[in-house]
Amino acid sequence: MKEFLVASASEILSGSVTDAYFERTEEILSKAGKNPEVVMELHVKQFPSPDYGFGVLAGTYEVMKLLEGLPVTVEAMEEGSLFFPGEPVMNIKGPYLSFGKLETAIIGFVAFMSGVATKAARCRVAAWDKKMLSFGTRRMHPVVAPAIEYSAYIGGMDGVSNTAGARRLGIPAAGTMPHALVLALGGDPGTAFEYYDKYLDPSVPRIMLVDTTGAPFNETMEAVKRLGPKLEGIRLDTKDLAYILSSIRWELDRMGLRNVNFWISGGIDEYEIPTYAPMVEGFGVGTKIVNAPVFDFALKIVEVDGEPKAKFSNTPGHKNVWRSACHDVVSLWDSQISEGKKMLEPVLDHGVPVKEEKSPQEVRAFVLSQLEQLPLEVKKIKSPSKWEVIYSARP
Repeated sequence: MKEFLVASASEILSGSVTDAYFERTEEILSKAGKNPEVVMELHVKQFPSPDYGFGVLAGTYEVMKLLEGLPVTVEAMEEGSLFFPGEPVMNIKGPYLSFGKLETAIIGFVAFMSGVATKAARCRVAAWDKKMLSFGTRRMHPVVAPAIEYSAYIGGMDGVSNTAGARRLGIPAAGTMPHALVLALGGDPGTAFEYYDKYLDPSVPRIMLVDTTGAPFNETMEAVKRLGPKLEGIRLDTKDLAYILSSIRWELDRMGLRNVNFWISGGIDEYEIPTYAPMVEGFGVGTKIVNAPVFDFALKIVEVDGEPKAKFSNTPGHKNVWRSACHDVVSLWDSQISEGKKMLEPVLDHGVPVKEEKSPQEVRAFVLSQLEQLPLEVKKIKSPSKWEVIYSARP
C-alpha cells in the first residue's frame, strides 16, 4: 500500500509526532527517577493581528481523544467558546511523563483549528445574514480537510465543499461547478450549463459559474437561455466585481429574473465581504479560510507537585476564568468570584471523559449565539476594542 507523507493516528497517539527536546526531557527525567505532578496551562498571550478582537476555541475534542485513557485530568473551556489574550483555555494535570511529549500535538490541534474557526467567525460577522460556504480545502494537504471543514463550519460557514469534511459533519457537500467542466466540454459554457441541468439531481441548486471565458455578462445570458426559470443563481470567481455585478443585475431585472441571485468567490475574506454583501446572496470563502493565521498558543507548566511554579514570563498557579457581560477575570482555581460564569470545567477525569461531545451543529449554534451577544466594538473587523481580562489572585 502506498504511503503519503503524513503522520498516522497511531504515531500521534503514541507521542512520536513531537519535538526532539520533549523526548530528551523524558529521557532525563526517567533516568533521574523524576516524574513530578504538574499543571500545564494552554493560553495565548497575543492574537495574530491587532484586528482580532476575539478568538473561537476549536480542537479541544481532538485533545480529549489524544489524552483519553492517560492518568491526567483536563479542565477546558467549552468547544466553540470565545477566548481572549492572556487567559487559560485549558489546564492539564497529571504526572509529567504521562503526557509531556504530547505537547506538540496538543498545541497543533488547538492553534490550527482555532485559527480556521476564528477566520470563519470574522467572515460571519462581516456577512452576518448572507450565506457562506467553505471552498478552500484544495489549498491545503488533504489529510487535514475534515479538520478544516469542521472548524470553518462551527465558526459560522453555512456549508462546506469538501466531501470528506461534509460526511463527518453530517451535512451535504455544497458547491456549484468548476471552470474545468466548461473547459472539458470544449470551452463552451452553454453546453456545460445544459449538461449540469440535464445530468444532476434536481435537488442540486442550479447556480452556474459564468466567468470561464472572460465574458461573464454573455455567459449569464447563455445560462438564462439554457435554463430559463430553473436558473437559481450565478457565481463569479473573479476579482473587481462591482461593475460586472451591477450590469448583470440590471439586465436580469429588466428581463424579470429578479429571483436569480449572485454568489461570488475568489480571494474573498472579511475585509472584502462588506463591499459586495448588498449585491449578493452569498460567498464562497476559500484560500483565506484555510490559510488563516494560527494562534500562537503555548502549553506551560504553572504548578509542580502542588506548588505554583512557572517560567518568569508566565503567571504561576492553577487558574480558572470567570466571564461577565463586560470582562473576564482570571483567578486561582479555588477562588469564588461573585459574578460571572466559570469558563473552565472538567472534561476528563483521570483519563475518563466526563462531558459528551456536542454535535458540530450544536457547537456552531453556540458560537453564533456568543457572537451575537459580543459588543459591536469588540467584534469590529478593523481596530476592535479590547475585551478586558483582569488577573485577580484573591481567594
